[in-house]
Amino acid sequence: MYPQALFYTLILAVLVSLSGCSAADRNCVVKNEGMQSMHLEGLTLFDDNGNTLHIQSLIADDQFEQAMGFQHVCPNAVADTKILFAYPEPIYGSFHMANVKAPLDIGFFDERGLLIDVLRMDVYETDERLLYSPDQRFQFALETPVGFFQESLLSPGLARLAIRSL
Repeated sequence: MYPQALFYTLILAVLVSLSGCSAADRNCVVKNEGMQSMHLEGLTLFDDNGNTLHIQSLIADDQFEQAMGFQHVCPNAVADTKILFAYPEPIYGSFHMANVKAPLDIGFFDERGLLIDVLRMDVYETDERLLYSPDQRFQFALETPVGFFQESLLSPGLARLAIRSL
């Protein structure tokens, strides 16, 4: 019986590794409650050279949605999703990675849509709980998979978010 149990344990380990899930990811969801209430919207960004980039993003524009963000969302779902946090006016604020299961990039935009800062936010692996914020007020924050801003040529001081009905 022992060799058979070992065989099934190995098969399970292989399936988990192929799925990209770890034991810690078993308690994750594709969309949390906040994401379920967000609406999907097309956004237009202008890269460092003025070229247009169209993306789809969930819009977090109320306190509940903003508080939930990517909490408890499986890493593979995070890799396929962007969330724009939209505030009614410029704010000083911070973001955290509590209960977030994948690293993120976050870009902060001012009230005119100018990209003012991009930060990488890492998953908490110790008791240290970093907060992430720019050095100035912002009105929009776009959370994306790591590498999005660099790959899309979106740099602070150059790139812009087109603000229409946001």
